[in-house]
Amino acid sequence: MTEFLSFLMNGVVLGLIFAVVALGFTLILGVMQVINFTHGILFALGAYFAFSMQKHVGFWLALILAPLLVGVVGWLLERLVIHRTYGGNPLFGLLLTFGLAMALEEVIRMVWGKAGYSVAAPRFAAGSLDLGFMIYSKYRLLLAALAILIILLVWLFLEKTPYGAIIKAGASDAEMVMALGKNLPRMRTFVFAIGSVLAGVAGVIAAPIWSVRPTIGTAILMPAFVIVVLGGIGSFWGSVLAGLIVGVSTSVSVMFWAQISDIIPYVIMTAVLLFRPRGLMGEKSVLEV
Repeated sequence: MTEFLSFLMNGVVLGLIFAVVALGFTLILGVMQVINFTHGILFALGAYFAFSMQKHVGFWLALILAPLLVGVVGWLLERLVIHRTYGGNPLFGLLLTFGLAMALEEVIRMVWGKAGYSVAAPRFAAGSLDLGFMIYSKYRLLLAALAILIILLVWLFLEKTPYGAIIKAGASDAEMVMALGKNLPRMRTFVFAIGSVLAGVAGVIAAPIWSVRPTIGTAILMPAFVIVVLGGIGSFWGSVLAGLIVGVSTSVSVMFWAQISDIIPYVIMTAVLLFRPRGLMGEKSVLEV
């Protein structure tokens, strides 16, 4: 039972990381109607920026600065390239962002090298904590708390602020937002930067658990895409729920049959889409003809 609880807790933590990444992905997809394959690379850049900064500025400052730098990278990508895909065939945006992701992965190799790096957890969160019913990693508990805090802050921003209301309206009907006099291009740029920051934050907090390597962005991208589709395009809580489902099912399956753990999320997604084509909590999206 203790072993099962450990795998279950690992799954919840993994699911929360997935959820933070997927929230940025679904915000961009919902507002821009672009399947952004650079999202995984933005996650990787968050991890690499934090890896380079932590030895100089510490964990907390790196947790703030690295995602902001990733947000700047995302802003530049949107302003220079990705905005040209709006209103066109979604396949064009997918192929363009896929090409950008491959190019940026090579940039990571040029700057940081091909080797992977291990990132130590901050000293105050090193070691384990006795929870009474099990002994568990302090850093994973911190990671879970940070992920929950980020999810709640994003929800409060979307639900309780005027700009959040505009973003939700833009995801439902972009033309109506423009008709009401709102600056849609500026809103799209802002949303892309926010989505990039979320990817960067997830990269920073996940770095001590996963080794930092050039392919880390590719490794996170497909689970994030599965979560967005499973939860429902544009659904905030759908992404959170799907992230937890994917994280827990992947982790627990390792305990019973490790060989199938990588395909479990795709099996779950297929089963759900057979009965709910728009996902668990989704509405009509760019993926529909």
